Amino acid sequence: MKKVTRINPDMFNLLIENGMDNFSVIEARDALLNGTSTFSSRDDARKYVYRQLLSFEEKGWLSVTGTSRDKSYHQTNEFKSLTIEPRATRNRNSKADLKAVQTPESSLNALEQEKKQHEGELAITLGEIEEYQSLLIRFPNSKQDIQPLFNAARERSAKLLGRINALTNWMKVAQSKSLQC
Repeated sequence: MKKVTRINPDMFNLLIENGMDNFSVIEARDALLNGTSTFSSRDDARKYVYRQLLSFEEKGWLSVTGTSRDKSYHQTNEFKSLTIEPRATRNRNSKADLKAVQTPESSLNALEQEKKQHEGELAITLGEIEEYQSLLIRFPNSKQDIQPLFNAARERSAKLLGRINALTNWMKVAQSKSLQC
């Protein structure tokens, strides 16, 4: 008895059920979008298809001809010789999914530590920004040298603040969910 190879259900539909061979990423994306509506955008679907095709190429199941946007994918003899079934999809309401939603206390503690680290880095960066402002006032002739450093510090502070806000919001959501359970 031949060994059964289970692949992503979307790729099973494209390559086995639809028999796609000698196709582009865009053709695969369009075929996928015609068969399912689980993607929020055409770009997300294209990226998903490309990652799957790249994975199949690395396994030797697909070969590629052409370059860049002119790439064409072909099923290899190795792929054609496989006994293939679609991988089972998980039930969205399964117990495993419910457990994944519940954030364990240790994860919240790790997120709290990460948030504190970002807050410390933000404090340092804000001090750096203040010093650059002082330098700009004291040395106006060096503005072209100081300004890029000042701008980089401001960008860094904005990213850190964004991370802190994201962690804070997620921790609030996770804590409220854990209280409901």
